[in-house]
Amino acid sequence: MTQGNLQIHEVSISKQNGSSPADDRFYVTVLFDISDAKKYRKIIKVLNGFSDRIQYSIFEAYLKKEQIRNLTNAIKDIMASPTFFDANDRIRIYKIAGNCELTVFGEYVSSIPEDNVVI
Repeated sequence: MTQGNLQIHEVSISKQNGSSPADDRFYVTVLFDISDAKKYRKIIKVLNGFSDRIQYSIFEAYLKKEQIRNLTNAIKDIMASPTFFDANDRIRIYKIAGNCELTVFGEYVSSIPEDNVVI
């Protein structure tokens, strides 16, 4: 839908069932607030390996449970590192297992997990 130049997208988001429970994918959003520039770049590098950036400090993806666990462990390693530890830094990982609705004002690009494509 478009109003003037503003694009408005209403999207239904839910868990995507795979061929087995291990292949199920969950919609995941990661939001963060990191103060140290070097730590910020490390977090961005990790997140780019798992997800798509939708805003400066927000990423989204459809991930399997194992991928979520790997992402969480990689972030934990950086956050708990004596070099980078800062009690004021925050990262939130939301895993959406049920149905929810998303409203986006502006450009929306749906990311489809490549390894679930069957031809």
